[in-house]
Amino acid sequence: MARTDWHRPSEFSAPQNMRRVSLTLRYNGSLFCGWQSQNNERSVQDELEKAVLKLTGLDEASVVGSGRTDSGVHAMGQVAHIEIPASCTLPDRAFLHGLNSFLPAGVRVTRALSVENSFHARYSAMAREYRYFWAVVPEHDPFAENLVSRLREFPDTELLNSYAGIVRGTHDFTTFCGAGDQSPSKFRDIYISEFSMVQSMYGYPVLCYRICGNAFLYHMVRSLAGTMIQMAAEKKSAEEFGRILEARDRSLCGKTAPASGLYLWRISYDPEEFRWFEDEYAGR
Repeated sequence: MARTDWHRPSEFSAPQNMRRVSLTLRYNGSLFCGWQSQNNERSVQDELEKAVLKLTGLDEASVVGSGRTDSGVHAMGQVAHIEIPASCTLPDRAFLHGLNSFLPAGVRVTRALSVENSFHARYSAMAREYRYFWAVVPEHDPFAENLVSRLREFPDTELLNSYAGIVRGTHDFTTFCGAGDQSPSKFRDIYISEFSMVQSMYGYPVLCYRICGNAFLYHMVRSLAGTMIQMAAEKKSAEEFGRILEARDRSLCGKTAPASGLYLWRISYDPEEFRWFEDEYAGR
C-alpha cells in the first residue's frame, strides 16, 4: 500500500505559541484500564496528564499517544507528546525526572525530548511494533502473573512461522478485526511477522510473536496471535490459515489471545526504515 493511501491528516502541527515535548513510556497494563481516558477508570493517559499539570503548574495540557492500548496490554515503548504553552521553558530533563516523581507505580517515562511543532505522536508514526509472549510456567508464578500468556505446551514454531509468513504484506484483515473497530478501511501493511523462542530473565523459555506494521485494527494482534496458536495446536495447515485471512469473515477467527501477553514494543518515526516495503508492495 502506498503511504499516500494511509488517509492521515495533511496538517497536524501545533500553533506557533505552543510547544511539543515527545515522551517515551513503559507501563504495566494490568494496573490500568488502558491508555485512553475512560470515565471513572484509571488510564495511563489520565495519570500522565495529571503528572504534567503538577509539574508545570498549568491548568490544562494536551496529551496525545501514538495509539491506544487496551486494558491489560503493556508497553515497552509507547510514545506520546504533550502540548503546552511555549512560555513553559522547563528543560527536557525536568520532564523526564519530574514526571516520574508524580507518576504512580507501574508507569514511567524513559525519554523526554523537545520536538518540532510538526511532530505528532500518532500521525508522524511510520511503524508500530507489538510483541506477544507465551510461557509454559506453573500456575500463580509471581514473575509471570499478568505479564505473559500461559500455554500447556509450546506448538511447533515452524508451523507457526508458516502462518506468520502469510501475514506479511498488504491484506484486508477483516477476519481479525474486533467488532468495535471504526476504521473505514481494513487494509494494513505488515512489515514483520515472525515467531521465535527466547529466554526469560527468570530462566524459562518464552515463545514470542513479533509483528510490525503501519497500523493495526482493534484486537487485530491478539486475534492473529490467538488464532495461530489455536491452529498450530490443532496441526492446521498454512493453506487453511491463508483461506481464513482471505475470507474476510470474523466468524472464522479463532480465540482472541489474552491481553496479559501483549506489549506495544516500539514506535518508529523513521520514514526510511521500511521504505523497501512501499517500493515492493505499492500498487498491489
